[in-house]
Amino acid sequence: MESEKTYFYPVLSDYDFGWFRLSGPGLANCMFVAARAYILSRRENAGYISPTWTKLSPGTFLRQEKDKRVYFKIFNELGIRGLKKIQLLLAEKLRPGSGRVKQIRGMGEYFDDLNEHMDLVHEFIEKITRKEIIENVRPEALKDCIAIHVRLGDYSPEMRVDILWYVNLVREILSIKPAQQFLIFSDGSDEELRELLALPNVRRAFYGNAYADMYAISRCKWVIASDSTFSAWGAFIGERPILFNKRHFKRVYRNSVPEAVLGDSTCLPDEFKTLL
Repeated sequence: MESEKTYFYPVLSDYDFGWFRLSGPGLANCMFVAARAYILSRRENAGYISPTWTKLSPGTFLRQEKDKRVYFKIFNELGIRGLKKIQLLLAEKLRPGSGRVKQIRGMGEYFDDLNEHMDLVHEFIEKITRKEIIENVRPEALKDCIAIHVRLGDYSPEMRVDILWYVNLVREILSIKPAQQFLIFSDGSDEELRELLALPNVRRAFYGNAYADMYAISRCKWVIASDSTFSAWGAFIGERPILFNKRHFKRVYRNSVPEAVLGDSTCLPDEFKTLL
């Protein structure tokens, strides 16, 4: 019966008002919560309540970043939304513990448990992706490019990856394949990226919003990542090989997709050399 149906709701912030949320995790970390809730709803034949993607956070405005990371209307609304969503959430708040709305919070095992349900992950991505949001992404133009993600803006110095690591790694790749093309995805300024942008075949890319950039990363042939789940999600969506300097979360893949954490080394692993 509909009155007895259960629903999974991905809670993306402690300050979730149904229509919008205040602060909370960024896009990539929210996707863990949303995807896990979707997988559970499909496996248990339950309902799925659309997450509150829209986020109000002053940091991106204060830092004058191109992408303010509001996430307003960047996804298709999937599952229960609008007034019915508010009604279900209010009913659960008035009768806590009723069990009808099961809240999913946190990032779980990061990518580890998602690997078990790649078919449902791809189904989830396909359903939430708005075609007009990614209309400027041309997969054919990206398939031979290496994506470089450089996280700067909201990262403290100790969490950042030294720009010289990227520079030296690109030089190593160019010494093997001089014609290799690179695309930089970054919240940093051109000045902060100056040493990278000065290298041959390296240019910046921005497709208008964070999700479009993540989708574009997923279409590149492989990824040089920051210590960020954003670049990892880009690789994961497209099941693309990925290189890290460091990684604060569990490995991205359980399968045979190449993945490596190099530390300060810029010596390219043999399995990546063969991909050039």
